[in-house]
Amino acid sequence: MNKIEGISDSSHWGSTAVLMLSVMLLFACKGKDRSNEFEELTIHNTWMYSVMKDKYLWGDKIAEQNYKYYFYTSTKFFSALTNAESTDSWSYCLVDSAVSDPHVRNNFNHFNSYGMDFSVVTDPTKTTSRSFARVTYVVDDSPADQAGLSRNTFISYVDDTRITTSNATKYLVNGDSRKILYHHLDTLETGEYVWTDTIEMDLNASGKVVEPAFPYATIAEYQGTKVAYLMSTRLVPYPDESMESGTTFQDDMDSKMQTIIAEKPQDLILDLRLCNYGTIEMAQRLASYIVPTELKDKVFLKTIWNSRYTANNKTYTYDKSIQSLELSRIYIIMGTHTQGAAEWLIRALQQTLGTENVITIGSNSEGQNVMTQFVAAGYGHRLYPAVCYVTDASDVTSYSEVTVGNSVSESSTGNWLEMKDFGIPSELLFATALSLIFE
Repeated sequence: MNKIEGISDSSHWGSTAVLMLSVMLLFACKGKDRSNEFEELTIHNTWMYSVMKDKYLWGDKIAEQNYKYYFYTSTKFFSALTNAESTDSWSYCLVDSAVSDPHVRNNFNHFNSYGMDFSVVTDPTKTTSRSFARVTYVVDDSPADQAGLSRNTFISYVDDTRITTSNATKYLVNGDSRKILYHHLDTLETGEYVWTDTIEMDLNASGKVVEPAFPYATIAEYQGTKVAYLMSTRLVPYPDESMESGTTFQDDMDSKMQTIIAEKPQDLILDLRLCNYGTIEMAQRLASYIVPTELKDKVFLKTIWNSRYTANNKTYTYDKSIQSLELSRIYIIMGTHTQGAAEWLIRALQQTLGTENVITIGSNSEGQNVMTQFVAAGYGHRLYPAVCYVTDASDVTSYSEVTVGNSVSESSTGNWLEMKDFGIPSELLFATALSLIFE
């Protein structure tokens, strides 16, 4: 998500809205001029109306609002404005003082969490009808990691309270230190599922979690052929939940890609199943490591802004200065969290390499066809509306999700033991990609 200079000058109100409100309320008060009083009650929303009419991709569709709407909270009024475009499910408005993560991924967030994601399932051993929180993701060095949790561990109790479908998010998303009971699953020779252990551990208090953007990179070798694997959780140049100095995400991506290039792999498996946001520039940079040099003159992506900002329209090409893997084919793992920059990357590669050479594994993506951007801060809120379409070389703006070519679900009850650690060749989706390469 790119940031541009915000507009916070309260003089940018909708003059039409203010005049209308003043006149209506003047008459409503039987001749007593209370317009200044009512302007104070509506100033936050007249400001927002003006900003959105100007910056919002569909600002021209925003009609003058019913005067009652101007007394709404800013968040509710923002929703009324974005209703001007029925297909917009991407724009959002944040309270400035609140610590909230706009890029929540299921039960995981970067600003206040235990550093894990989970789903609630019924006892896989089928010996009870009880619920368990099945851990699906753990960030290194997070409270969840320190407690020994990993993918495919099953939490049964928190502070002596049994996990249920109704209390799991209450106890396991964020909060104070807790005691947890968890278990690992295995099978008997008969094929029955059994618990192998019961472990009691302290789960430290939740807080900010710096999630690596490129947590796993490896080389798998089979029959003398090298296959590279790279996972990305977000395509951003630096962590937005921490201002700490150090290696940036872009530096980390560059380092990992250069190491991969040095190994001269035959194929690359790009894992974007958890990649739910990012910038065009980072997607462009990653794609430039992949496509053959002779194809780098092709269009990567385009942005199409509203009629007031056509000067921002831009065509992105691949970066010729970046050394490439020179691949004419790529395997991409994707899922329901694959969104935004990750989708734009996939679509661009499909246009450049040909859809038949972009082999997708997992499940369909989210279908984000616009870029949201911070455009203004004022009256205790920050606005992040859709500001432009993002298209591939075809200029199509009305696309939806990327449809997966090879559907695989690690959450299927038939795959209870297949949810293994990310980045290892035996992990279900990684293994599926390898099988497609060597079939």
